[in-house]
This record gives sequence, structure tokens and C-alpha cells, in this order.
Amino acid sequence: MQFKLYSKRYSFKPRLFPLVAFLCALSILISLSAWQFKRLKWKRNLIDQRITSYELETTKFEDLSLYEENEFRKIIVEGELLNEYEMFMPALSRNGNNGFHILVPIRTTEGKLIVYDSGWVPLRNKEKNKRPDNLVNGINRFEAVIRTSGRKGYFQPENDPKSNIWFFVEPEKKSKYTGLEFQNNYYLEALNNGPNGFPIGNQTRIYLRNNHFQYALTWLMMCIGLISVFIFANVKRVK
Repeated sequence: MQFKLYSKRYSFKPRLFPLVAFLCALSILISLSAWQFKRLKWKRNLIDQRITSYELETTKFEDLSLYEENEFRKIIVEGELLNEYEMFMPALSRNGNNGFHILVPIRTTEGKLIVYDSGWVPLRNKEKNKRPDNLVNGINRFEAVIRTSGRKGYFQPENDPKSNIWFFVEPEKKSKYTGLEFQNNYYLEALNNGPNGFPIGNQTRIYLRNNHFQYALTWLMMCIGLISVFIFANVKRVK
């Protein structure tokens, strides 16, 4: 194919193998960009669902039935914390400090046993004997957020019951560890701080990191770059 540009004649005759390779690479880059736009829409909808659920009026725990479908709903639950079964989940605070979430079984007045994330404490306060003034005893009312049971992330270690270190909430394995029959499909996260300020509650992360738009643009820019290089390599001036 030949064409004129500024009174000069050029030819564009790509060879078969480079053309096939170019089309394959271009289709892959376009697919990756489209996939990132799809992920962007999915992530925005997920964040909107979280916000909508979280902003609903606080309700009594016993008034709900489908707990997994009410994730991020704020509830009030009555029960007793079984402090002798504390479990530890390494985590950063909202300010980026190292520490642990203190996971405690809660026995509701209805008799249900649920994993309760009572909040975050710094490393020095991990052990219960270091925070006797922060323990809640007896039957109390707790404000909490419903969360569905955790799943192992790609780069997360496995839970380690032998060391009582938990990297994600796994009620079924916690049942085996404690000998208590937990509700398996959900757990609760404290909204308020414990006595005298610890553990620090309200650690629920509603907003998710959403960089899919930048990723999509990156793949599109690579498409443009690939097209430019291919054209530049195959266009020659006709003398």
C-alpha cells in the first residue's frame, strides 16, 4: 500500500509474521484494558454496596436472619465475651502501626457463639495480662458490624492455630481450636473502643483501593505505543 504525505510518497508493506505478531499482541493489550474497565465497574458497585449497607440505621442483631446478605450492617448485640479464648490477628491500625486485632468469642443472649473482633491493640498490649483494665466481663450490649467469613489472600500465610496467630477470620478452624461451635458464615467487628480506650474499635474498612482506571489507561497507552512502533517500522519512503 502506498500513500502521499506532504507531497512525498510512502509505502506500507508489513511482512506476514510481524503483522500476525502485532495483531496478537494488540488484541491481548486491548483485552487487558477492557478487563480492567470491567473490574473498575465491579469495584465501584462493591464499594457502593458497602457504603449503602453501612449507612443504614443500626438494628438489633436478633431482628436479622440472613446475616451474610447484611454484611457491613451495623447492629446491636447482647452477650458475654469469653475472654479466656482470646485469639490474635496481626494487623496494621488505621494509622499504620503494627499490632493485633483481639478476636474473642461472644455468646449472645440467644445462645449463639460468634467470633467477635473486639478491636486493635499495639504490640506491647497483645497479652491479656498487659491490659486488665481493658477487659469486658459479664453480659453487655455491643455495637458491631456484620462481616462475612474471611478467605485466604494470595500472599497471606495460612492460619497458625498452634501459635494462636490468625491472618484471616476462619470460624470453622477456630471452632476446632477452641472447642466452641461458632457460626461459620459471618463474624462481628466492634464499632466502639473497649474500656479505657483499648482495644481500638471501628477498624472496619469500607473503602477499597480502586486503581483499575489507571491500569486500564496503562494498557491503552501500551496499545498506542505498539501501534506507533509497528507503523514506524513498516512505513518506508518511496524514492
